[in-house]
Amino acid sequence: MSKRAAGEGPSWRGIQQNSPRKVVGKVAQQRRLQFLMRTLLLLLVVMAILAGLVGARYFAKQLKRDAPVLIPESTVEVVFRTDGVLLPDWFRSQFQSWLQRDLRDIDVRDLKLALEGYGQVASALVKVELPSRLFVDVKERIPLLRVRVRGADGGSEMYLIGRDGTVYARAAYPLETLKALPGVAGLRLRRIEDGFIPVAGIEEIAALLETAKEQLPAVYRHWRLVDLSDWTPDSPYRPSLIRVRSTHIREIVFGTQDFPGQIRRLASILETIQRQQIGQPVLIDLSYPEEAVIRYQ
Repeated sequence: MSKRAAGEGPSWRGIQQNSPRKVVGKVAQQRRLQFLMRTLLLLLVVMAILAGLVGARYFAKQLKRDAPVLIPESTVEVVFRTDGVLLPDWFRSQFQSWLQRDLRDIDVRDLKLALEGYGQVASALVKVELPSRLFVDVKERIPLLRVRVRGADGGSEMYLIGRDGTVYARAAYPLETLKALPGVAGLRLRRIEDGFIPVAGIEEIAALLETAKEQLPAVYRHWRLVDLSDWTPDSPYRPSLIRVRSTHIREIVFGTQDFPGQIRRLASILETIQRQQIGQPVLIDLSYPEEAVIRYQ
């Protein structure tokens, strides 16, 4: 019995002893593989999260750089009034930093001076009504002439000249209003740090333009340019002349005395020319007392 058993190979005891080792080895190998796969998957998840955070931070910076800066809404209620063309939106945009303050911290005198620092604003009245209401009442300058000035970049910039000689940048005027204003040439403007020195004696030019606009509105509408090359209000030795270029008349020359009388003579001359069909004048010089020089084409 013992020999036959030995010849037949390993006994059941040998098989029972070797089998658990192989099973344990396979299970351990599978566990190690699962562990590695889980570790790799965890690393991939962590890397994806980090990449997402970095990307989100980058795009947030881009959006912050490219997006317009939003100014918090003001808690101040503004009551804005004007006798001109400026709008409440103009005031809010120019004085936004003031409106972010507590109303009790607003110095009405400083705000008034800041408003009057804009050339278009002739005067301003500012009042505070607690807890949250601000009253702003402005009076605007009436533009008399428009002038082209060379800017810092070499380009041409339009400014307006008020009746008191103030030279200021335009704001909110309709295009029709600007087109209706005569331009000005031959006027030397003097710059200062924050703009231009007011033009002295411009009230004389205003008197002529206002008289013409009132007495001859149909003729005044065609005045395109006021040439002040020979306007010398400060010189007692040289006659001061105002030359006007019109759509239909190349040049109308005025002296600086008796504007109503000169405008009446101009009206009479134009009426006679039209009635008698004499022809189209290119020059009408009214600077001589009680007479005029007329030149035709």
